[in-house]
Amino acid sequence: MSSTPASEVGLGAAPSPTEPVSVVTEANFQSPSKNITCDLTTGAVRCEIVKRDWQPPPRPASCQLGWGHGMSIANGKADFVCAGDTVIGTASEVLPYGSALRAGSVQCYSGNAAMRCIDETSQHGFTLAVADYNLF
Repeated sequence: MSSTPASEVGLGAAPSPTEPVSVVTEANFQSPSKNITCDLTTGAVRCEIVKRDWQPPPRPASCQLGWGHGMSIANGKADFVCAGDTVIGTASEVLPYGSALRAGSVQCYSGNAAMRCIDETSQHGFTLAVADYNLF
């Protein structure tokens, strides 16, 4: 997993959004830095990162496409993205720092240190940042 403990880079527990959580059925958004782009649908999310200082774990044999350029939650499970396409450059809105979006059971919070997404039913999710990542 990550080489630096999440607690040392601010990727641990989710801070509370400073603004109310906006409920949507779907959203395509990016962080204010434009380094992270996410595609959120009811019960699932895929976030990808442009610049990062970490490497993903080795590509599993089950992935024959691009590996590790982001993270996703699907069916209540969080993992690295295995895909032949990208969501980078597709965002139609910016999710300001301190704001959160929810679609179904999945909520994403845009923080200064990281994008954090969680499936509130399974409690699985991820944090994604330049410095590090955390799957939980």
